[in-house]
This record gives sequence, C-alpha cells and structure tokens, in this order.
Amino acid sequence: MDMAPALKDLHHKVSRLSGGIIRYDDEINDAYIHHFLEKSLKNGISLVAVDFETQKIVGEIHAYTLSLIAFRHMLSELTIIVDPDYQGQGIGKRLFTEFFNIVDADFSHIHRIELYVRNFNDKAIRFYEKLGFINEGPQKNKILTKDGVLETPLHMAWFNPKYRHNYWE
Repeated sequence: MDMAPALKDLHHKVSRLSGGIIRYDDEINDAYIHHFLEKSLKNGISLVAVDFETQKIVGEIHAYTLSLIAFRHMLSELTIIVDPDYQGQGIGKRLFTEFFNIVDADFSHIHRIELYVRNFNDKAIRFYEKLGFINEGPQKNKILTKDGVLETPLHMAWFNPKYRHNYWE
C-alpha cells in the first residue's frame, strides 16, 4: 500500500494549523514525503497511526540520522503530526511510546533525539517535557514566516537512557 498520498494529505492538513508544523503547506509535495520516508526507513524510524474503522492515517512520526558521521548518535528532523480531528485522544503519546520502544530495542547507538517547537506553543512544549524532552533553549529568530515575522523555536532533546556507543563495533 502506498501511504505517500495519505501522508501528504495529513501533512497538508496539519501545516494549515496556526502553530502547527514549521513546514509550509506549499512545501509539502511528493518529493518531501518521499524524502523523509526514504531517510526514515533507511536510517531512522517512521510510524503511522491508523483509524481502523475508516482506514485513515491519523498520525505520523519520523526522525532519522543526519549524513555526518559526527551526528551518528542522533535522530534528528523529528516530526510528529496528528490529524486535528483526532487530537486530544492520546495518539501522539502512543506514537511516541512506540517510537521510544523501538529506540530502546533497536537503536542503542542513538544517544539523543531532537526536535524544534515554536516557543509560543505551550501545549506542545508541556507535552514534550512530559515525555522527557529537555528544553535546550531558544533558537532566536530562526523561523521566517510568510508574513516576514521572525519566530523563535525552542530546541528540545530526549536522551536515551539505554545508549551504548557501538558505532565502530
């Protein structure tokens, strides 16, 4: 089953929310979806949540290692989205729980997982902190909105308690 069209639709829906994902709606195209899927499946993790009654993808999380060897201990570019019609039902928490379970079982070489969150998105910040993410501070004026406004996201990281350096083994 090709999930790319459904993922593209979901990313479009979430990108239109105020304070949603940082990527703009017109940047969400087939190339973007295939890019993160390829990277996540090759060097990371990609999971979806499905409403089994409707067979609709209602959530997605992905992250992957960057190409520099010096960053081989990190999963970066973490993105999590949940369909606005399904938010508040624990889907994001379940996606993260399974994500962390996979890290525990299969990614002991991963020390940290990183994400950005807009500094005014208090609900998301609290959610990430409850999951164990640490606020590493603001990235002043890193986001340029379409309206020309500069926004400051927070850089957050989760540290794997089961990390074991084994890259060279």
